[in-house]
Amino acid sequence: MDQTHFTNLCRAGKFKEALGLAIQGHEDEKYTPSRFSIDKKTRLPIFYRGNKRVEPDEDGVWQLAKNPNA
Repeated sequence: MDQTHFTNLCRAGKFKEALGLAIQGHEDEKYTPSRFSIDKKTRLPIFYRGNKRVEPDEDGVWQLAKNPNA
């Protein structure tokens, strides 16, 4: 995913297109995100599938995020 293009789409208010860019090629996976939010401190996207946080692994496959506080 091109982070600059993703950010530009968000700034333009094209949130569906930005999400589509993030999941491009992985639409049929079990944990493909259905929504996202932007972290206010880091300005990076946080992806969710329902109420569960998801992130791509090293192969680009969407997985449930590991709890960093555990």
